[in-house]
Amino acid sequence: MINLPNGCSCSNLSVFPKNWKSKNAKVLIDWYIIYRFYDPRFKKPKQVKVKRMNSFKALLERQVATLKALDREMIRLTIEAFNPFDKIEEGQKTVPQEALKSDDSTNSETSVLTALRLAFEGVSVSAITKKDIKFSLFQIENAVKELKLDAYSISQVSKKHVKQILETASNTPDRFNKNRSYLMILYSELSEMELVQSNIVKDIKKKKVVNRLRKVLTDEERKLVNKYLLVSYPEFHRFLHIFFHSGVRISELLRVNETDVDLINQRYKVIIQKGRIAREAWRTIKDIALPYWKEIMNECKKDQYPFSVGLKPGNVQIQPYQIGKRWYRLVKKKLGIQADFYSLKHLHTTEVVDLLNEVEAAKHNEHTSTAMVIGIYDVKRSEREHNKVKKLDNKFA
Repeated sequence: MINLPNGCSCSNLSVFPKNWKSKNAKVLIDWYIIYRFYDPRFKKPKQVKVKRMNSFKALLERQVATLKALDREMIRLTIEAFNPFDKIEEGQKTVPQEALKSDDSTNSETSVLTALRLAFEGVSVSAITKKDIKFSLFQIENAVKELKLDAYSISQVSKKHVKQILETASNTPDRFNKNRSYLMILYSELSEMELVQSNIVKDIKKKKVVNRLRKVLTDEERKLVNKYLLVSYPEFHRFLHIFFHSGVRISELLRVNETDVDLINQRYKVIIQKGRIAREAWRTIKDIALPYWKEIMNECKKDQYPFSVGLKPGNVQIQPYQIGKRWYRLVKKKLGIQADFYSLKHLHTTEVVDLLNEVEAAKHNEHTSTAMVIGIYDVKRSEREHNKVKKLDNKFA
């Protein structure tokens, strides 16, 4: 139950259909937000339906519109004191009394914490990024309270205040930069909602950090892990090989459905989501990985996820963090391996550069340029450059 102004309350807002966030949600039916509104003046609650999203016919557009409608309804209920019992008829339209007020005056009075929470509910990012933002928001909220800024409206928060919040919320330069990035996402959403005039977080500089070298598996460790998983955890062994040769993110691979896999043409379809932009792309199944794909797809039934619970085909889409936990428990802890699971992508990208070049490695990873390959994924780049310089035969005399 959500407590509202004037002694009112409402149930949690829910969306029909229940699978509206899924890629399988149907847009041929009407969607709506539904909740019950309780007013102490009346014995029975009023059921409220909101249908602002049905003009959008593309799935992704409707999902984004639904998120915005949820945010808007929460603002009406918590900030604008909207009460569905108190409304007037205007021609054929039903207009809430409070909706007739100026949005500018109410928006400017929205408290900083309420605004950030509303922004968090509205951001359209991957599940793992949303989880990271949630953790960062927890630290930011504590900092806001510590600095006695929780009574401020969002319009009163200046660049100076934001910098103070980030300094208080962050105990390391690296954490400062992460909190800054996530707060910038929230402010971008606030700007979209017209609760702030601009994204002032962009003007705050990142802190300097030491970029540590990425730890990857040695050749001996690769053989050890491969043999150990093959014998003890064959499903994880299969997933490891499929991921290693894929060039995709863990989250992208776990979203793959049986309907996305085209074994005949050795390809599968993934959804690549970066910020607010999501797109579909076909990814290549390498010859060396094809036997693993054939094996798992033989077990996979119609419309199942190949990599579900236990990394076997099933009806449930598991979360990316479960792969890291499994790697830690079964590999790092038992075998004394330091490299994390995602380092396999760095290792494979490096080998693609060795065997082909940086451009092909970037294409394989679906990067728009070679910058990510050069700056992050190619772990042997400095070693190659070192060897080139080492062999220069430029004599002084």
